[in-house]
Amino acid sequence: KLIEITDYPNDTTTGPVYDEIWYIGVSKNGKKHSLVSATYKSYLTYRYYSFPQLLEYTFEDYDSTHLPRFILASYSLVVDTSYVPKGTFINHIQRIDGEIYYSNVLDEYFKENKDSIHKDFFAVLNGKDTLKLNIVDTITQHLYFESANNVAFFRSLTKNPWDKLYDLFRDSTFYFCNEKGTYTRCSIPYSDFFGLFSIRVSIRDGSYIVDWLYRRGIKQSLKDLDGSYNEWDAN
Repeated sequence: KLIEITDYPNDTTTGPVYDEIWYIGVSKNGKKHSLVSATYKSYLTYRYYSFPQLLEYTFEDYDSTHLPRFILASYSLVVDTSYVPKGTFINHIQRIDGEIYYSNVLDEYFKENKDSIHKDFFAVLNGKDTLKLNIVDTITQHLYFESANNVAFFRSLTKNPWDKLYDLFRDSTFYFCNEKGTYTRCSIPYSDFFGLFSIRVSIRDGSYIVDWLYRRGIKQSLKDLDGSYNEWDAN
């Protein structure tokens, strides 16, 4: 179907695919689709949510005329050095690292004369537990965050911790805006862009990946495909 819509020749090798990128948004009933050709390569090119015409296929409340202010783009787990790959991570997790995309480069969040900017914050809510997401950097229209130290938040994820954590980040990530001493809570949609999440160990000079977790619902055939691609890419 991709070849039919884009008129991309089907007799090419895999090499030229890197030179041209397309995104296709398809409605759930299959009656509507939008094709986006990404010709200019940048960090945002590889993030579908930076293309407004694709938003209606992912989010119920947003489209090209109504953009989300923020989108939770991705996240990964940081664990201590005693973590054993494929083991239970809940007692080893130290924090969550991730990215939050902002659609407007002139967003109010960055105005220097805004007195409350240091009072505004991002957080994931789980009942009485709050996991604050501290912004540590801003690169290419993304806010990079590290979660605050909150052992209680992670220890509360006793049953199916990975699924629970995924649900919380997807459904319960918020931006709290301080206006004259009163906080307004705004829900942040999740891009659901990645099906594979890294588990990393943090060291003084950086970090390294020790394990991977798949998003709930990923079919085994896709896991096998991803594994075969990684093997091919490494060689």
